[in-house]
Amino acid sequence: MRPTPRPPLPPLLLLTAALFAAVTTEVLPVGLLPQLAQAFAVDQSRIGWWVSAYAVVVAAGAIPVTAWLARWPRRPVLVALLVGYALSNAAIVLAPGYGWALAARLLGGLAHAGIFSVVVATTVELVARERSGRALALVNSGVTLALTAGVPLGTALGAALGWRWAFATTSLLLLVLAAAVAALLPPGRPAAPADRPPSVRQALRGRALLAVALTTTLVTLGHYTAYTYVTPIVLAAGVPTGSVSLVLFAYGLASLVGLALTARLADRGGSAVLRCGVALAVACLLALVLVDGVVATVGVVALWGAAFGALPTLLQTAALRASGGSDAAPALVNATFNVGIAAGAWAGGLLLGADVRAPALAGALLAGLGLLSTLALRPAAGALPRQRAARASGLDDHPDRAGAHVVDPAADGHRRR
Repeated sequence: MRPTPRPPLPPLLLLTAALFAAVTTEVLPVGLLPQLAQAFAVDQSRIGWWVSAYAVVVAAGAIPVTAWLARWPRRPVLVALLVGYALSNAAIVLAPGYGWALAARLLGGLAHAGIFSVVVATTVELVARERSGRALALVNSGVTLALTAGVPLGTALGAALGWRWAFATTSLLLLVLAAAVAALLPPGRPAAPADRPPSVRQALRGRALLAVALTTTLVTLGHYTAYTYVTPIVLAAGVPTGSVSLVLFAYGLASLVGLALTARLADRGGSAVLRCGVALAVACLLALVLVDGVVATVGVVALWGAAFGALPTLLQTAALRASGGSDAAPALVNATFNVGIAAGAWAGGLLLGADVRAPALAGALLAGLGLLSTLALRPAAGALPRQRAARASGLDDHPDRAGAHVVDPAADGHRRR
């Protein structure tokens, strides 16, 4: 067997940029609440509905949209989704009123419902199976970079030049990415029947994938119950108002560290690594209930960022293993993540009135239930199920671009894949 090839970097960087632009689009209204509320003559809470409605559309649409998109090759589908995002942002810029702008946001939610499934599936098809976890960690860094750089830059642009410039710039970036994907992403070819993964409907019947979905729901619900209100929590712990942004920056930077560790461990540790990540997140949430002082609070928040920064990749990897590589895996993770975002923000808001640290305690308890649910996951470690990389991505005719020919020991005559 030949050495495991390195993944094709340019396509993976394009997929990373696609998630960066998607998540920046999703969260951008949070940084521009005052300007948007003034422009559309509504309360800031009604602009907050843009985020909630977006999350609801993603949670409800991820599985059916993914099942529908699975009929077509990855490249044109990804181009269409990026153009859909661009049209959503452009429509907000041109919207004559609040209702039109909200409808444009829902269009972006439909694009978001499909993009994670397409990006994750394309990622695992582009690389050898031994490197799929590492490739997913790289691509998921686009999410962390969006939260730590994309949204702050968009907020700064909106504050300096007006909110329309922020949305228009994001729309232009999405169009540029769509053109780059059309030009640079390898064309796909249908896989042979023996190599096709289970359909979305078939995969959803499996108990293993549903166990991953339960874990994802509980962990993200616990996380966002606390994270949505992290500012008042750290202020209550003694962090000065002017230093809150530095605490959040430490969280974002630590998330990148968590991703880097995941790149090394995701392909080896299986559910044991996922369990360790969830356990660390639970411990940090409990510590937020008890900790006081700036240094201790920053340390706890940074550890929390490292733990949760690793979890999306670990959960996606677990779902792909549980489903045999089906498109249902990223769709279900995407849907349950958005359930956690929407329900966690709502639950944390209810608890915040009782005690400023109550969201952290509730988050720890919910994430702790998620830790217990990981016991139902398969203990198997190692690579994802057999990839259809060479055939599905159209790279088998270009070994110098794909990196190598993977040999399947179970195949008759060690046929080339």
